[in-house]
Parts: sequence; C-alpha cells; structure tokens
Amino acid sequence: MKKFRFQFETLEKVRRTREGEALRVLSEAQAKVIHANEHKQSLIRGMSLAMDRRAGLGGSVTSPLDFMLESDFIAGQKIRIVQAEVAIQRAKRAVEKALRNYLHAKRQTRVIEMIREKRFAEYKLERAKHLQKEMDDVSTMRNRLRQLRKESA
Repeated sequence: MKKFRFQFETLEKVRRTREGEALRVLSEAQAKVIHANEHKQSLIRGMSLAMDRRAGLGGSVTSPLDFMLESDFIAGQKIRIVQAEVAIQRAKRAVEKALRNYLHAKRQTRVIEMIREKRFAEYKLERAKHLQKEMDDVSTMRNRLRQLRKESA
C-alpha cells in the first residue's frame, strides 16, 4: 500500500506561510502601539517638567519672556499629546485589523489541518482493512495448502 500523501500539501504550506506573515504583522502593529504609548508618556513627563520649571520661575527675578517661553512650550506639549493620542488610536485600529487578519489566516490553516487529519484517519482505516485482507488471504492460502496436502497424502 502507498505511503500517505496529502493532496493539498502545497496549499497547506501557503496557508501556514500566510498565518506566519499575519502573526508577524500583528506583532509589528502591537509594537507600534507600545511605542506610541511610550512616546505619549515621554511627552507627558516633558510637560510636567516644564510646568515645574514655570512654577519655579516665580521664585526669582526673571524676564516675562522666560515665562512666556515655558507657557508656549506647555501649550505645544498639550497639542503633541493630543496628536499622540490620535496616533495611539490609529495604531490600535491597525492592531485590531491585523488581529482579524491573523484569526482569519489561522482559521484557514485550521480548515486544511482538519482535512489533513480526516484524510489521514481514512488512510489509516483503509490501510488496516488492506492489512486485514492480506492476513485473510494468507490464512486462506494456508488452509488450501493444508487441504491439498491432506488430499494428496
């Protein structure tokens, strides 16, 4: 009897490759979300430091230009924080899309794996039947040989 060979083996390889690619894209998208969150946190820390510096300006004699410079920097930081939040939302949507694509690829791969498992089970059953038939044939031939020997003796 022939060795088991899955007829959709190339399709299975292609789907596994797509699944791996989708997983790679998902991990890259998750890394972008993490990076965007870290960037937002650094902006918040910078704004906090600027607020502390601005609060400290009142303790000594300084020009109004220094106060205005810190205030403008804080206003800019607030704008950059809002932009970072938008970037985070965009990155999260990209993660959701990548996750949907990965799950779809995973399902497609699983379908092929289930077909492979079903075909392999059928192959094993057919092989067992084939082996049983061979054993029956050998048994039948032995019995016939014994009968022939008895008749000739």
